[in-house]
Amino acid sequence: MIERLTGTLVEAQADSCVLDVNGVGYLLGISLSTRSSLPPVGTPAVRLFCVMRVKEDAISLFGFSTVEERALFERLTAVSGVGPKGALAILSAFSPVDLAAIVASGDASRLTEAKGIGKKTANRLLVDLEGSFANDPVLRDLAGTSPGAPAAPARGASAAFVEAKEALMSLGFTEREVVLAFEDASGDERLEDLVALGLKRLGGGAG
Repeated sequence: MIERLTGTLVEAQADSCVLDVNGVGYLLGISLSTRSSLPPVGTPAVRLFCVMRVKEDAISLFGFSTVEERALFERLTAVSGVGPKGALAILSAFSPVDLAAIVASGDASRLTEAKGIGKKTANRLLVDLEGSFANDPVLRDLAGTSPGAPAAPARGASAAFVEAKEALMSLGFTEREVVLAFEDASGDERLEDLVALGLKRLGGGAG
């Protein structure tokens, strides 16, 4: 099993990246949170914690910027009806701290903000994740932590940023997804440039 990879980042999309490790390119599925933490393409010594899934017809790799996110991915995919795609959607919509707070409060409606997660699956998640944060040594420190607010662009929320955020949220993206997509914005971009940037980072459309 592949536990961790360290290599040069040669490609980064909204939901995947490629790490070149000693001449071998590894394609990894990632969340938007991990995507926002990646350095520019071409950066060496980029480290991602990994989960490998083996099926009869495919071997899939998933990468995470923190061990907490990886642990949550494994917990989420253990829930009936939540596959890797659904788990990444949840991790793109909520940080580990936010997810811990949602589970602690039993707020199933918040979980439905993640793409593809309906009320039935959200309720199942709350039941199956109950106790996970307190009992998992990797996740234990997240229990009882206040949820963190998404990071704003470096130079603050301009009028163009606010309008672009509202436009992208009207397409079905969550506020966290949009704010993370704008993380590297300078604050001086025009509205149309911000919308174009957001669509590029988010993959072009809500699922």
